[in-house]
Amino acid sequence: MSNQEYLSTLNKSQLKAVQSIEGPNLVIAGAGTGKTRVLTTRVAHIIDTQNAFPSQILCVTFTNKAAREMSDRIQKLVDNKLERMPWMGTFHSIGAKIIRNHSELLGLKTSFTILDKDDQLSLIKQIIKAENLDQAIYVPKFIQNKIDQWKNKALNPQDIKTDSLDSMTDDKSHKIYQIYQKRLFEINCLDFGDLLLQCINLFTNSDIIKRYSSNFKYILVDEYQDTNAAQYIWLKKLASTHNNICCVGDDDQSIYSWRGAEVDNMIRFEKDFDNASTIRLEQNYRSTNNILKSASSLISYNSVRLGKELHSDQGSGDPIFIHQTNSSKDEATMIAQEVLKYRDLNPDLNNIAVLVRAVFQSREIEEAMIRYSIPYRIIGGIRFYERSEIKDAVSYLRLVFEEHDDIAFERAIMNPKRGVGEKSFNHLISAAKNQNIPLLHAARLVIGTDEVSKKVSHNLEIFNNLIIHAQKMIENTYYYDILKFLLDESGYMNMLKNDKNVSAQSKIENIKELLVAMQDYASIEEFLEHVSLVTSIDENNEDNKVSLMTLHAAKGLEYNYVFLPGWEEGLFPHQKTIDETGNKGIEEERRLAYVGITRAKKIVNISTSLSRRFQNNWMPSLQSRFIEELDENLVKHINHVSDHIQNFGMTSIDEFNQDYSVQPKRLSKRISPGIEYKTVMDIEEEENSRDINDETYLQIGQTVKHSKFGIGTIRDIDGPKAVVKFDNHGTKKLISSFLRPL
Repeated sequence: MSNQEYLSTLNKSQLKAVQSIEGPNLVIAGAGTGKTRVLTTRVAHIIDTQNAFPSQILCVTFTNKAAREMSDRIQKLVDNKLERMPWMGTFHSIGAKIIRNHSELLGLKTSFTILDKDDQLSLIKQIIKAENLDQAIYVPKFIQNKIDQWKNKALNPQDIKTDSLDSMTDDKSHKIYQIYQKRLFEINCLDFGDLLLQCINLFTNSDIIKRYSSNFKYILVDEYQDTNAAQYIWLKKLASTHNNICCVGDDDQSIYSWRGAEVDNMIRFEKDFDNASTIRLEQNYRSTNNILKSASSLISYNSVRLGKELHSDQGSGDPIFIHQTNSSKDEATMIAQEVLKYRDLNPDLNNIAVLVRAVFQSREIEEAMIRYSIPYRIIGGIRFYERSEIKDAVSYLRLVFEEHDDIAFERAIMNPKRGVGEKSFNHLISAAKNQNIPLLHAARLVIGTDEVSKKVSHNLEIFNNLIIHAQKMIENTYYYDILKFLLDESGYMNMLKNDKNVSAQSKIENIKELLVAMQDYASIEEFLEHVSLVTSIDENNEDNKVSLMTLHAAKGLEYNYVFLPGWEEGLFPHQKTIDETGNKGIEEERRLAYVGITRAKKIVNISTSLSRRFQNNWMPSLQSRFIEELDENLVKHINHVSDHIQNFGMTSIDEFNQDYSVQPKRLSKRISPGIEYKTVMDIEEEENSRDINDETYLQIGQTVKHSKFGIGTIRDIDGPKAVVKFDNHGTKKLISSFLRPL
């Protein structure tokens, strides 16, 4: 594009953002307002007007993909063939480049290695072992996370004042940090946090900071709302000479505080940079006005924001649809049915996305998609039954019901770790092969012998006793309870609970969701067959699929139709976030809701359920405060719960909600024996179930009907479960909520 024709494609605000190249500029770019176009056009304009050479422009992004895409777009805009832009990339890649140029000043060789997360954790474990410390007290992953937090704040070990540490645990972590950092340099390594921290250390050298800050005549930063303290300090130092820094972002989309991002970096921009100017991009090119106004009404409840008013030329469009359902299973069914309606209008499923707050929500939605033969993809994650923690749990169950399953044995024996190393395991493999027996049987043969170490022998004996005990439970125990026993007694759940990594809580939620899923199947055989079928779905090259992902993973994406399930207190906003960070956490959750709504071009479907369950305890679900904060004039409520309300003898949703919130104990009388209502608000790990109406009083000898097994007679009642002898399917032990009296 020549003669600056690219400027003619910009609206008034975009043009101002592109041409205002002198001094500090903050560009508040609302969702869908063309921030990438502004960034790339601004770089092209600086080069095209000969204000700087490409080597004098620092352009920082958060992903390598974004850097490549920006580089390609700039190349197309500039009249002459663009020379390579050596300083366009991520914070970490540019930091590494600067450090390699001066590594000797830090006491490193230029060939230093950058450790990934796994390598970093291994080094911490080595240090704990070398110092003869107890890993139960010095938890490696907790220490790893703590070190990352300190480095995100640009804190060296010597910068941390011991009297500022919050707890004894932090004090222990600090001691390991000191040893860890010393050890890194001894082995000529850095971790990712060092790629900025060591740069900042280098910048204390006046010659070095002068060299770089003088060279970078212009600095551009993408997604500024996601920067942490170290990135902020790094940028401010590099901008110190010319002060021509342009930061583009949206404070209303700052959703990554859990990884160190500080929205305050954006809020205080005008105070931190003298003579700063702020430009707002408010013309949205993605969504209808009803979507934008709804998102604006929601985010207006946040007190910490810079403010903007998005508008669009896409017309008013449809209202925001608010669906109220009986349970999350009904919610998933509703989503699948709505997807089919949209497919009838437009067969391109790539235009549809389901965005969940917590990973465990995806299980029932996945199964609904499978049930209705709707192809889907998981973005930023893997399918529910393919997750490592789910495979681990199922492997225990498989081994109990089929002890010849060597694959299940290997997975179960290794998780959690029992000291069975490669040498010991290879010995078991050889023994099993030589005697033509399964690995579990081979393990039994070496117990109490000198073929393996005493420690391995002891641990194998404990594992074997666990499996034998679980096998004895089969006749009289529901397999749901057998798995729960296995995960508790094997130490698997304790392993996750003691894991301080942020992903551990999600794994616990997924395990509990698995236990819920199992209750939909009458037998272990039926459940395992289902898992096999789900995990062996033909992954063909069909690209026409619904996208399923978390709200965090959806940032930057857009779809015609967006589903936002689970808008309930405790789930969204998430109770853990509220408990840990209070109102600040609520505001970030609200920004996450804003991101979800603004992913949609045409239609938004928000859904909420009246009740969920937590390990067989039924709990009422309260509608998320975020629904109430939407402009009522822009929403349409769709009720899917009329039958449910009639079963409770009520006439309205309001009456139902009032009864739940005011008189939860009275409702417990309507539930079959062994299940009580709770008023617990923390539903982050709640499990999902059908509702039980007034008539679900089950008695021995009563005739009942099951949707799959047909007519049967109750032989026994065990809490929430009933033993039923079916006319054509023998005797089954089932959750009573799946039975209907005749």
